[in-house]
Amino acid sequence: MRPDDDAPDATSRWSPRPRTPARSHGAPTAAETLRDELVRIERRIEDVIAQGRDAFSEGSDSYDRATVAVLRCAALFEESGQYRPLLDVVSQEERRGIVTTRNIAAHSGYGAMNAEIFWRTVTERIPEVIARLRAADRS
Repeated sequence: MRPDDDAPDATSRWSPRPRTPARSHGAPTAAETLRDELVRIERRIEDVIAQGRDAFSEGSDSYDRATVAVLRCAALFEESGQYRPLLDVVSQEERRGIVTTRNIAAHSGYGAMNAEIFWRTVTERIPEVIARLRAADRS
């Protein structure tokens, strides 16, 4: 007997499986989950702003934090609809801008990124979007 005879078949390990259903009792609502995600994004943006524009360059800590903030923000608009009704205050143009910025960072590399536009997107535009999302959540 070989040692890996009792191991699970590798093909079954990589086979698609149905998604585990979310806990219905006590599970956070979509609005609560969105609020938590916005806090995570805001913390990263606050760190970027605190480090200042001079520290913002490819490879820096603030640039990496900005990238993650944009990735997470764009993911809100790419979800299967979990947040869709909560995101109505964000225009299609703004959504496209955020997703395009994410695409440049993720697929084209930082060399294709204009650092000044990226800085303004992260420190001005995304905070404006988050503020509107928060205001809509309160109403």
